[in-house]
Amino acid sequence: MLLRKSLVFLDINYFDTNPAGVLNRKLFDNINMINKGIGFELSALIGTIICSIISIIVCFFFSWKLTLIMISTIPFVFVGLQIFSKLTNKETKNELASYAKAGQIVQEVFSSIRTVLSLNGGKFELERYQKAVLDTTKSNIRKGSVLGLFIGWLIFISYLINSIGFIFSSILLHDDNQLNISDILVVINVFAQGVSVFGYIGPFIQSALEARIAATPIFQLIDQTEKRNKNNKENANINGHIQFKNVYFNYPCRKDITVLNNLNLTIQYGKTTALVGESGSGKSTCISLLLKYYDHSSGEILINDHSISEYDTEQLRLNIGVVSQDPVLFSTTIYENISYGKENATKDQIEEAAKQANAHDFIMKLPNVKDLNFFLKLL
Repeated sequence: MLLRKSLVFLDINYFDTNPAGVLNRKLFDNINMINKGIGFELSALIGTIICSIISIIVCFFFSWKLTLIMISTIPFVFVGLQIFSKLTNKETKNELASYAKAGQIVQEVFSSIRTVLSLNGGKFELERYQKAVLDTTKSNIRKGSVLGLFIGWLIFISYLINSIGFIFSSILLHDDNQLNISDILVVINVFAQGVSVFGYIGPFIQSALEARIAATPIFQLIDQTEKRNKNNKENANINGHIQFKNVYFNYPCRKDITVLNNLNLTIQYGKTTALVGESGSGKSTCISLLLKYYDHSSGEILINDHSISEYDTEQLRLNIGVVSQDPVLFSTTIYENISYGKENATKDQIEEAAKQANAHDFIMKLPNVKDLNFFLKLL
């Protein structure tokens, strides 16, 4: 829920620089990986660590001298774990990036399916997707290889423990009359089992490491939520002239291109004003600045002789109606689509809005529609 809330309130700059596939990956792939890593796998990992600690304590009880000698092998375990951790982290990052790329391709294809079909681009898009998925397969193979090497390393450490244990136990057996063969066998076997058990939970360690890598961008995203200035004028009057004074603007993702260059514009209150120009001349940019999607680089934008930065963002947008060139219907009811952005809209207001948009008549002709107070799904 925190992630979903963060995505809704993120600064729009984030969406300009991060494709939709990246967001899908963080919403689904990363979350699934985190759930896997903190579920049964994490419990098994914690249980194994506790078991290993208890094993060492038991060994100390039988022979603290031999146990201290065998503890010298523990650093080899941690060295192998550190290398395994770094390699797994690297491949997990590559895997998540590949999933994001594949998801982006799918998103692009299905959102522009008519274009793809009309230009016979199906084969090309399929090849793009297969290439992205192939990168994921390669990462999984490398992760599997690293896991196999780590398990093999732990088995080697187990043999090393047995060798060191029997060599030094023979020396201690000669010098310590209280040490006997049964104590030696208990210490060596228990200690070796306490270390080798990490080999059996290697996949659980891998899941925990993957969960840590997947969680990092999630929490970074949560921390990047849009900062809202609560001291702004929440109920300020925005009925007045709109002025752009010496406004300069560069999009954050294209800082080398100046979109608005010393723009001066006055929109008179109560009058209809049209911004006309070539594609890319900055018409939509002016509206984006007015809606506070972005902060202008320099200059001033005034509404009713007050800087736009003084107005509360939510209240400002609530008082501005926008109809984009590519309208979107949400997968909910017609009633809720029309009232979107105005939670307290009455039935009469919604019906009047439908009439003004010349949509009322064809809505009323839809099946099972008697009035606008309905829940017909737009699928």
